[in-house]
Amino acid sequence: IRDSFIPLIVVNCIILGRAEMFANKNSVIDAAFDGAGMGLGFTFALFLMGSIRELLGSGAWFGINLTADLISPMAIFMLAPGAFFTYGCLVALINYLSKGRAIKKKEFGCEGCPSASGCPSAAKGGCGQ
Repeated sequence: IRDSFIPLIVVNCIILGRAEMFANKNSVIDAAFDGAGMGLGFTFALFLMGSIRELLGSGAWFGINLTADLISPMAIFMLAPGAFFTYGCLVALINYLSKGRAIKKKEFGCEGCPSASGCPSAAKGGCGQ
């Protein structure tokens, strides 16, 4: 049981680090909405992965036997490799569904940078040029 605490601590650090990074650069209201959205999104992702693994691994969902007549349960989905396989399939599905709908990258100039007056890149017309 004590071996399971390390991954939980790591995940908590990732979530809290991301929340702190957003909160430092935005208002309290924006940070609160971001935190609520991230929390709901993370909860939905865990629920979806857990549901898929439960259905394929035991054939039941919330104690209701659903897949007994369709497929036989695959015990590997109840183990860590099943979680990685499920995660990989979900990432592949999301990539397939969002193909061609990529988020456009914003171009950031030097006008908002506090170091623009002394930056050699700003004299050349922008960052990285």
